[in-house]
Amino acid sequence: MILDIRYHIASLVAVFLALGLGILIGASLLDEGRLLESQEKLIAGLEKRFDTLQAERSLLQTENTILNGKLKEQENFFAALESPLVEGALSGLSVSVIYGNEMWQERWQIAVDALLDQAGARRVTSRLITGLLPGTTTLGSSGGDSENMPSESDSEALTLNLQALADHGQGLLGERGLTPASTSLVDVLLLVGTGGDSTALWERQLTKEAANAGIVVAVVGTPDMETHLNDLAQKGALALDNLETVAGRIALIRGIMTGEVGYYGFGKNAKGAWPPFSPKRPS
Repeated sequence: MILDIRYHIASLVAVFLALGLGILIGASLLDEGRLLESQEKLIAGLEKRFDTLQAERSLLQTENTILNGKLKEQENFFAALESPLVEGALSGLSVSVIYGNEMWQERWQIAVDALLDQAGARRVTSRLITGLLPGTTTLGSSGGDSENMPSESDSEALTLNLQALADHGQGLLGERGLTPASTSLVDVLLLVGTGGDSTALWERQLTKEAANAGIVVAVVGTPDMETHLNDLAQKGALALDNLETVAGRIALIRGIMTGEVGYYGFGKNAKGAWPPFSPKRPS
């Protein structure tokens, strides 16, 4: 009788164990089904998102093609206008060209000379700024003594005599007259590039004094010179950072012709891509 009870208890335990094991297996299978369902939903969502991105990419490619076409049309339009807007626009004006350093001169002199020739301007001289300003031993050379550089407050050191910069009859800002004592200032001062921190003070002072003397001052550079170009514009210059483009070349010549002042080009502080083509200023 005792053996029968133990056998019965063992049987009940086995039944409950089997039931528990079945429940565990069933729950496991149920969780796996939910996991598969969740993965399928995730994959479907990713596929939908991918299709959406593909459609957006196709749309952007179409818009980019349209914009490139419009840009090409604009470039062709400006190219067609360059000759009639530039040809002879500066006829009768004398221009003195200053380069910030040898690199700027090597890169831009041929293009600048050709542009000024096309505009009918008469080039008085093309010089490097480091060869013209006081204290040049500390301005342009890499071995210069930076401690001897003038400060913004040293107005006496920065004061430039524009007439004194005329030399050998073909000076920086002036041209000798019929007699050695007579000198007249040039019409336009064109500063190409910058000599960097070593000449920035001189460039600002030169721009300011030339503008105050009635000389049209134009400065060309690149967008990474934005701060410097904007400073020179504040001192009376027409400053451009896009001379390599047709619009930039037209802007330079027309801006000089009309005596425009301000910073134009690609920089965030630029007034626009080019100055307004206002009527020629009265002579």
